[in-house]
Amino acid sequence: MSGVFIAFEGGEGAGKSTQASILHDALQRGGYCTELLREPGSTNLGDYLREYLIGEQPVSPLAELLLFEASRAQLMTERIEPLLNNGAVVIADRFAGSTIAYQGYGRGVDLDRIGWLNDLATGGLYPDLTILLDIDPPEGLKRANRRKQEPRQQLRLPLGDITTDRFEGEATNFHYRVSHGFLQQAAANPGAWHVIEGNGSIDDVAAAVWAAVCPVLPARAVAPGG
Repeated sequence: MSGVFIAFEGGEGAGKSTQASILHDALQRGGYCTELLREPGSTNLGDYLREYLIGEQPVSPLAELLLFEASRAQLMTERIEPLLNNGAVVIADRFAGSTIAYQGYGRGVDLDRIGWLNDLATGGLYPDLTILLDIDPPEGLKRANRRKQEPRQQLRLPLGDITTDRFEGEATNFHYRVSHGFLQQAAANPGAWHVIEGNGSIDDVAAAVWAAVCPVLPARAVAPGG
């Protein structure tokens, strides 16, 4: 495939959606064909499943996993693969790494089972680069709660991705397990994952993201703000 696939991962309040949007805008200014997608969502089926998953209706850990995988399979076939085949830079706000962190480390679903389902849903296609925005879980939850109180026009979130109560309402130890799950994946895949401290200012984090992304792009884009 001629395109580039970049995913943003991290816990609640880490700033994934904000940074994904900033990167998308910077790439557009640099002349790239780029698309910003979210998980679950960005297809009719994904948006339909998202409406259930963002709510607080009861669902078993395995059923939750399968709903995410169904959304991902449709997203791959309908959006990601065609975009990459056409040379686009695809930016995903969450991808398979979140499933391992949340449903695996967080919920306790067997990691081998999740790995098999991720491979099935993606056809073995994973991001060229995954940006992990790492933030202490209590601070991230505080951020997420503050963000809900802000006027929508102040949020740099064109996808409208307010973090879901389904996960925000979990106990703090759940979020520590999720954070550990992300860091374990990054440690196991140092060539494909890049960890960035998420506690900095929006501009500082954006600069760190840009520095991590540049090596996987053809050298024709301008820097953020350039």
